Amino acid sequence: MMNREVMELLRLIRNRSGIIVLVGLICALISFYAFIFTQKRYETKTDFLIVQDQMGTQDFYSLSKSAEYLGGVLSESVYSSVFIDELKKTGKVDSSYFPIDERDLMKKWKKAVEIERSPNLGILKIRVYDNSKNVAIGISQGISDIMVTKNYLFRGKVNLDVRVLSGPLTEKNPSVGKILLVIVGGFLVGVIIKIMHLYYSFINMLARRAEQEEYINSSREIR
Repeated sequence: MMNREVMELLRLIRNRSGIIVLVGLICALISFYAFIFTQKRYETKTDFLIVQDQMGTQDFYSLSKSAEYLGGVLSESVYSSVFIDELKKTGKVDSSYFPIDERDLMKKWKKAVEIERSPNLGILKIRVYDNSKNVAIGISQGISDIMVTKNYLFRGKVNLDVRVLSGPLTEKNPSVGKILLVIVGGFLVGVIIKIMHLYYSFINMLARRAEQEEYINSSREIR
């Protein structure tokens, strides 16, 4: 676009700034309620340290890479049927929590448990979400028992030590930070959508104006 058209577009956006902000606020409000109603009420977090005992002449780099690999294996194993079966055996969670259908069970479990890895540090952060505080704590405690005392079920013949660094710590979910992030994100999305709508409307207006000018010029040439 030419400078004149750019200035005209900016003027249009400035004149419509009120409606742009309004659309942003509406999207922020929708995002807020959608986020609140889809989140579980409680979050329980437990941090684990994965340490591989040094054997023979293994250097630090080899040990750290091995611990990184084993951390990945353990984090993936949490989402396995074997892990869930072991969790049931702990008695930390009522059996009614687990759906009978395998597909429904895995779907619910993946929504309930979130894992964050810090490979270079050998740290796993496992978060559990549920509407019941007791259930969230029970699941976290069960996961801790398995990670600490039964991690041999999910690794090879290596000397591995899994320790609880902190937790389980329970707090309301979602956090204020997440809520603010969703609200700001929703507002920006709304603003961008409205600006894009104005932009395409402006482009269509320019196209119609060009057609009209072309028609007028052709009419003059005929005369």
